[in-house]
Parts: sequence; structure tokens; C-alpha cells
Amino acid sequence: MKEMMLKSIVSEHTFTLNATQTIAKALAMMAERSISSIIIVNDDNRPIGIFTEHDALRAVADAINIENPLSEVMTRDPFCVAETLYLHDAYALMEEKGYRHLVVVDEIGAFVGVMSEGDFLRHIGFEELGKFKIVSEAMSRSPLIVSLNTPLSEAASLMRERKVDYAVVLDGSHPAGVITERDIAHRYAQKKGISDTSVEPLLHRDFRIIPKNIPLQDAAKMMEEHGIHQLIVVDESENLVGLLSRHDVLHAIHGAYFEFLIRVINQKNATITKIAERKKELKIEKASIEKNELKLRKLFEALPDSVILIDSVTMLPIEYNIAAYITLGYTSEEFSRLKIPDYEVIESPEEIRARMKNIMERGSDSFETRHRTKNGEILDVWVNVVSLELDGYPYVLALYRDITETKQTERRLYERQLELVQKTSLLDTLVNTLPNLIWLKDPDGVYVACNKMFEGFFGAKESEIIGKSDSDFVSSEQAEFFRENDRLAIEGDKPRINEEYLVFADGSREGYFETIKTPMKDYAGKVIGVLGIAQDITDHKHYEERLEILANYDPLTGLANRALLSSHLHRTIENAKRLKTQIALLMFDLDRFKDVNDSFGHGAGDELLKQIAQRLGGRLRDGDMISRLGGDEFAVVLEQLAHPEDAGRIAQEMIAALSNPYKLTGGAEIHIGMSVGIVLFPGHGDNASELLQHADAALYKAKSEGRATYRYYTDELTDLARKRIDGETRLRRAIANSEFEVYYQPQVHIATGRIVGAEALIRWNDPQLGIISPLDFIPIAENTGLIGPIGEWVLNETCRQGRVWLDRGHRLTLAVNLSAHQVRHQNIPEMVENALKRSGYPADKLELELTESALMQRQEDTVIMLHTLRAMGIRLAIDDFGTGYSSLSYLKRFPIDVLKIDKSFVDDLPFDNDDMAIVTAIIAMGQALGFQVLAEGTERIEQIEFLEARGCTMYQGYFKSPPLRASEFEALLS
Repeated sequence: MKEMMLKSIVSEHTFTLNATQTIAKALAMMAERSISSIIIVNDDNRPIGIFTEHDALRAVADAINIENPLSEVMTRDPFCVAETLYLHDAYALMEEKGYRHLVVVDEIGAFVGVMSEGDFLRHIGFEELGKFKIVSEAMSRSPLIVSLNTPLSEAASLMRERKVDYAVVLDGSHPAGVITERDIAHRYAQKKGISDTSVEPLLHRDFRIIPKNIPLQDAAKMMEEHGIHQLIVVDESENLVGLLSRHDVLHAIHGAYFEFLIRVINQKNATITKIAERKKELKIEKASIEKNELKLRKLFEALPDSVILIDSVTMLPIEYNIAAYITLGYTSEEFSRLKIPDYEVIESPEEIRARMKNIMERGSDSFETRHRTKNGEILDVWVNVVSLELDGYPYVLALYRDITETKQTERRLYERQLELVQKTSLLDTLVNTLPNLIWLKDPDGVYVACNKMFEGFFGAKESEIIGKSDSDFVSSEQAEFFRENDRLAIEGDKPRINEEYLVFADGSREGYFETIKTPMKDYAGKVIGVLGIAQDITDHKHYEERLEILANYDPLTGLANRALLSSHLHRTIENAKRLKTQIALLMFDLDRFKDVNDSFGHGAGDELLKQIAQRLGGRLRDGDMISRLGGDEFAVVLEQLAHPEDAGRIAQEMIAALSNPYKLTGGAEIHIGMSVGIVLFPGHGDNASELLQHADAALYKAKSEGRATYRYYTDELTDLARKRIDGETRLRRAIANSEFEVYYQPQVHIATGRIVGAEALIRWNDPQLGIISPLDFIPIAENTGLIGPIGEWVLNETCRQGRVWLDRGHRLTLAVNLSAHQVRHQNIPEMVENALKRSGYPADKLELELTESALMQRQEDTVIMLHTLRAMGIRLAIDDFGTGYSSLSYLKRFPIDVLKIDKSFVDDLPFDNDDMAIVTAIIAMGQALGFQVLAEGTERIEQIEFLEARGCTMYQGYFKSPPLRASEFEALLS
């Protein structure tokens, strides 16, 4: 597309009129000049309106007198662009706005000229048109079609309604010609009658027909050569399949231009990418070098010893790590000015120079010295020095290690040894102070020594114990036990630990002791005795017992927990296998326990669980185990079951016992039910894990079939459980992989036949299974809580699509379903507000559908929520009306806009008397309450006629269309 401004190409021959001049004048000028528009200007030559051939169509269709002024029919406030706008930008703007003309003005807003599609086509040219595009890719597939005998006024109305400037005239099923809005305008300008005239006299019979598969470039050249604006497109059988206009060609050229730009950009990007990759490689190499350098620097700085590179001549530091100046208490800058004599204590400057010379000759040295810190403290230092040359200059590398603490420790150890030699009696004090029993025996079990604590165990003094054995103080059994452990310690040649329960002879204590017996050896390695140490671990044993209780029992109810139940069930199964008896596992779950917590608080819920545990325990036999698995779930193991039906009988008894009311501390009286799943061994599983899994499946079956009942396990339940798990897994993957799509089913206004809205319906396109019905996956989503994110996605996607359609001129009300789970667990007003803000979709075009059952849950909260939504401008509808259990008194409180009659009542209309009566009543009730009424599932004209006769507002069903993808639905709107 050429880079030129509009002012360089806009036509200098401009045709303008003022608003008081007649329609006839404009039509005559358009006919005479063969132009498609007249600009209406004021006295300052500023555009105030435009009169096009399309406006002429409106005059024809509405039979407006052509002697009337142009102000009655012109399009006011035309869209104007500056003459400095570039050709490409101007066309993009015209395409975006959907106009056929652009009014060009100068910098002061005065009229300059008009740019039409023809002008754009002439200046753009065909060089950018892709050689591989064919006519079928650009043609209009739904041109306006009329017959030879169609009245001209009707053709004008249709062209105006469809916003097109031409119509294809068919003679039977074959094209007979083309009629354009210019033809009609010219005839109208000649003041010839058109109300009783058909299109045939105005027909262009020298039209051109082209096949749909020829190159678009050839078709464009044909239009240019013959000076025509349209080409009729036919298939191989010469049947009409579409019409190619210069608008279509121009649109294709513009698209090709963008493709060309994209190719150029891609080529540029490839070159830039290669440069960027090389830069990246160089950057990585540089980073690696810097990283290695930084690593070495970090290692150097991290060394705990002082490392200094010293100039051997000046004795000043050249390089040094942090430890070098930190150890001496200086800053880095201060340390850089210090020579060795400035901090060396022992050697003089002369001695230091002599040592330096010796190091340079020998190559290294190692010695101890002392350094003085900045604050005067003296440090003991070990020095290791090596000589080296760098660029031919002599240096020494010194490593200083602070050994002050080591020296002090050596001095302290020496002093301690002197103390220990002088105070050997401290050992006796230490041994007798310890709260442990300490003793020493020779290899024959004769006591050699003991401490004061041990004296209390035997009830004798050490002098009375030495020289005797255990048999002199305790029973022969206990003495033999002690002697055996001594022997095992000696033979094992290592300490032996065992736990003993000891009772002191003096009555001072009694409890569990952990005893360590260690063989004692002389310098030659010969065993000379056994050292025993016993520590009181009674409190620790009690603590372990408490831990065991916590590990195996539920702290709230005192019942066995899941871990203890599993181990007990395992032992019970083994006994049943050995004795060939039958056992049963009953799994209990409270019905709607969450409502108790929500209504009365978790404290009340805990008190209720305790009372339930007591009632369950009171119904069991000795030997049967009851367990709390967690939350509101319990399990019972019944051993030595005589008959399988006994398990069901016991379950029924427990259900009955638990159904009696519970009185809580706060005075509340609560009724709660319980569902039970039952499995038997043998028959329903071979191990504890299988029995627990199958019991859970049976419990799920009981809850799904009405609650407050019991169900035995069957293989079918396992299959269903696996299907549920598989379905949930697939569903979570579908959410992560965006496998969902929203379909739209039109809602039709019965009186006018217009599509006024659509219901958004989710579809799941599984990569392996294909399209999965919502009837199959919505229940799984509700049971697993996944309906929340799925429902929120549908709401956001519907609002986004609604905004797109609104921008394209389709003003529709889009309805989105809310599940009962969402009503219970999500903040619906906040979710809706976020969706509207994110998409820009107006609130009054969004409708939320709720079922009767969803509305009746927590009615007070629901009423508040609905009024909040209504205050936002949201429309509200009751879905599947007539199938739930809503109360009319509550229905009056709900700010509802629409009642949707369930399909089950519509199917047999107008033949089933009961359905006719129900539908008539619902419509009458809706009218009385000020609601609109929509009938779902309409498939036949008889149903529509019945509904219309009863005053039904709208219908939705296959009679109009099944649910469609967004693109297909938009085509239906067109």
C-alpha cells in the first residue's frame, strides 16, 4: 500500500449542497456526475451531513417526497478525517468504523473532498494482493437475493435493512443480473413511480459471472477492466454461491498488506534474534569470567585466617583479606598504611628485615610471634610465610592465624591438671552427687564400689555392699537377671542397655530405670569388671504412654483413630482367616453436619460429636471396635458376624438411635441423621485397605440415595467410584488445559420473532473422548467443588464475548447459570462485579439463572444476595421453574425478571391437558407478578403458537436453533 497522504489523492471535483436544498437536487446531481455521495455543508464550508445512495434507499423505502429538504434524510455529523492522514491509516479507520465514505477536511475543518472505497481501490493497487488467494476466500457468502418480480420498493427496503448497496436477482435458481442502490436512486431522481414497479426494468444483464476457485487477482483485474463493482460467483454447477464486491477485494488487499508486513517483520526478527543470541553468548562468557573472579575473591575474603601479600622492600601490604585488618581492629584504609613493625611485638625492625632476607633465600618460614591490635591488646599468632615474584618484583605471602585462644586453652588445661592432681576427692563428690545409680563389679559379680544413690536401692552402706553380690540383697530371680546382663555385656565387649523396674529397699522410690552396663578394661585390654549406671525414666515412660494414646486415639471423642482402626482391622482379618469367621466394617457419616458448625459454631459441633460417639459405643458388643476416622465420619468393626444381614440390622439400629434429638449445653436441640456403608469379609475385600475403600464407596451410595440409610458394597460401586475419580482427574486437567468452550442458544421474542438474547451453555471437548455432555461432568464438578472455578470461567468468557458482540452492534442479553454450590460457597456479587469490570460488558445485559432449589437454600442470605445483584443492574431468572419446591411467599420476595418454564412441561404441548394447564398457570402467575416468561425446549410450531396464545414472552429451543459456537451464533444473528 502506497505511503501517501489523503490531500495528495483526494478529488478536486467536490460536490456539495446546503441542508435546505431538495432531495431531488441531490439525486439529480448524483445521477449526472455518477457519484455515490453529496456532502452537506454550512455557510463556512464545514461538513454538517452526508447524503449517500444508501440514504436515497431510505427515502425510497419510506416514500419520502423528493421535494423535501435534504435535512430530513441526510446523515448528520459525518465522520471526518484530516487531509494529512496517510492512505493506509485512513482505510484502517474506515474499515474499523464500517463506513463506505470518509469526509476529508483541512486543518480548520473546512471540506476538502470525499474518499470512497473506489478511491482506495484505485490508489492501493493490486501489487500486494496475494497470488495464492482465491475468490472464495474473499467473497460474501450471503448476498442479498431477490427475484425478477420483487417490487422495487421492497428491494430498496431490504437493501437498506441489510446495509448493502446491491442485490443479486435470480431467475429461478440462476442469476439473472444485479441491481444496485445507485439504479434505484437514479430512477427515484427521475420521479418515476417505483411502488408498483418490479426490479426487472432496472436489471443489469451484462453482469459478469466467475467461478469461485479463480485467483482473486484475476477477479480484481476483471472488475477494473470492465468498470464494474460486483462479480457473481458460482460453483461447478453454475449455482450461485456468493458475490464479490470491490469492498471484498479492498478488504482482502488490506489483509494481504498486513501479511506482507508480518513477513518483513519476521525476517527482521530472525536477524535480530541471531544478533541477540550472539550477544547473549558473549554476555554469558563475560558473566562466567566475572563469576569465577568473584568466586575466587569470595573464597579469599571468606578465609578465617589473615592472608597478606607484602612488599618485601617497603613491608607494606599490597593485597589482603577482611580477616587481616578485622583481627587487628583496623579499617581497610588504616591497615593499608601499616608496615610489619607497626603491629609486630616480639621482633625489632632489624630482626624483621633479617627474617625477611632469610625467607627470600630459603623460600618459606613458619614461626610463632605476637601482634598488637589497634586498642593495644596482644594476640598470639602463628605465621606461615612463602616468598614469590610477580612481574619480576619480590613479595612475600603471609598467613597469620590467631592462636590466642588455643594458647589460653593450653594454659588452662595445664592449670586444670594441677588442680585435678591436688583435688582427686572431687570425683567422689561428683559420683555421689549424680541422681543416677552407679556401681562397679568385678568379673565374678562381686561389688567393688557404688555411690550414695545405689546404697538406697540395697538399703545398705557402701562398706556393707563391697565384697558381696546381688544374691545377698535381692531375690534369686532378680539376682540371676542382673548376673545374666553382666555376662552379656562382658561377652559382647560393648555397653548393654536394658530397661528394668526397680523397687528401692529403703522405700525412697519405685519405677522404670534405663540401665547401661559397660565392660571395664585395664591397660592391657583385660576385662577387670562391669560399670553400671541406672537412670530413672519413669516420667519418660509415662510421657511415651501419653504419646501412644495421642497417636492411636481421637483426642475429642476418645475413640480409636484411623491408624488404630487400620491395624485392628488387619489383625481381625487375620483372625477371621484363621478361624474362618465373618466380620463386617460399617462406615458412618453424619448428614449435613456442616450446617451445625455453620449455624451453632464449631464448639457445638464438637459437643455433638462427643454425644454421637457415646451413643455409638452404647450399641456395640464387647470386642467390637468403634473409631472416629476424622471430621464427622466414624467406623465400626463387628467381629464373628453370624449372618451378613446382621450388619444391616445393627446399622439400622444405630441410625435409629442417632436420629433422636441431641440437647447441647447452650440449650439448642439438634436433629441429625446418619448414612452407613457396609462391607463384609470375606467377600468385599482381602485386606484392610480394600475394605476401607469399598466401605467408602458403599457410604457414597447411601448418601446419594436419600441419606439416613445404609447400603452394602457391590463391585458396581467400585466401578462408579473409579469413574468418579477418573472423571474428577480429567476435569481438573480440563480446567488446567482450557478444554472448555461456551455455546450459545438463542432466546427469541415470540411477538416479533427477533433474537433478543442467548443462554450460555458450557461444553467440554476432551482430547480423547471428544464432546462430553454437561449432564456427565457437572454433577462431578459440584461434588468436588470444581463447579466454582468452572462457573467463574463461564461467567468471564460470556461477558468477554458479549462485549465483542455489543461492539459489533448486536445488543443481546446473555444468560449464565449459577449452581447451588456457587450460591452456597462463592461471593456471587463480587465475582460478577469483577467479570463486568474485566470485560466492560454492561450489567443490564447480563442475566443470571438460578434453579428453584438453589434459591431455597438459606433463603434469607439468598434474598440479600439477589437484591445486591439487582442493585448492580443484573437481570435474574428462575431456571427449570415448576420442577423444584419453591414457596410462592418466598417467590414474591425474590427480585426476579424471568421465569423459565421447564422443558418437561413444554414437550407434550399442546396435546397433554395437564401440561397445558400447568404452563397456562405459570404464564398467568408470571404476568401477575410482573415477570417475563420464557419456555424452554421448544421444537415445534404448535408449541410456539400455544405459548403465544397464552401470552408467553419468549421461547428457547431447537425450533430456532440448537446451542451454537460463538462464531456460528454470530452468523445466525447476521
